[in-house]
Amino acid sequence: MQCPYCQAVLSETTEECPSCQLSLTSAKALLGPAPRLYKGLNDTIGLLDNSGTKKIQTALANLTRKFPQVDMHAVTRKFDPQFPLSTHLFWLFNQGDLSADDRKGGKNRTILLSLDPEQGRIGLMVGYGLEPFLPRKALDHVLEKAQPSLDASNFTKAILVVIESLDDLMSGVCEGFEETLGVSIQQQSSNKKY
Repeated sequence: MQCPYCQAVLSETTEECPSCQLSLTSAKALLGPAPRLYKGLNDTIGLLDNSGTKKIQTALANLTRKFPQVDMHAVTRKFDPQFPLSTHLFWLFNQGDLSADDRKGGKNRTILLSLDPEQGRIGLMVGYGLEPFLPRKALDHVLEKAQPSLDASNFTKAILVVIESLDDLMSGVCEGFEETLGVSIQQQSSNKKY
C-alpha cells in the first residue's frame, strides 16, 4: 500500500502517513464532505448520455455476476487539480459509503473507478482484500489501456475498457489459483429437490 498523496509505502494499519501526514481526517479537511455515492455508476456531473450510462451499468452488472465477491463503482467528477487523483480516490473510497461496515480491512473487495473529464484523468482504487491480487502495476496497465479513449473524449469507452480489462485481470488471477492450487474455482450447481 502507498500513501495516496506522497506515494510513501504504508501498512494497512497506518492511520497517518509518516512522510506527509495525510490521514482520512486531513483528507476530509482538504477536500470537504464527500458526496453520497450509490452502488454502481455515479455520473455526478452528467457526463454520459443514456446509451453510455446503460452500457456501463450493464458492464458493471456483468462484472458483479462473474465476481460476486467484488463491488465495483464508477464515478465521474471534476476534482481539484492541486491534489493527486489518488488523494481524491482515497477520500471518496473511504467517505462515499461504498463499503458495508462488515467489509473493512482485508474483507474489503471494493473497486472504485473515477474519471475527471476536465483534466483527462482516470484512476482506480481497490480495497485491502484485493490489493494482493490486483497490484498497482497491473492496475496502472489497465488504466493505460483506457488512455486513448480518454484522450479522444470517448468517456463511455474509457470506462468500459477499464471494466473489461479488470474482468480479464481478475479472470487471470482466478486461473492462476486453479493452476497453483489444483482446484476448480468454477461454481458447480446441481438441481436438488427438497
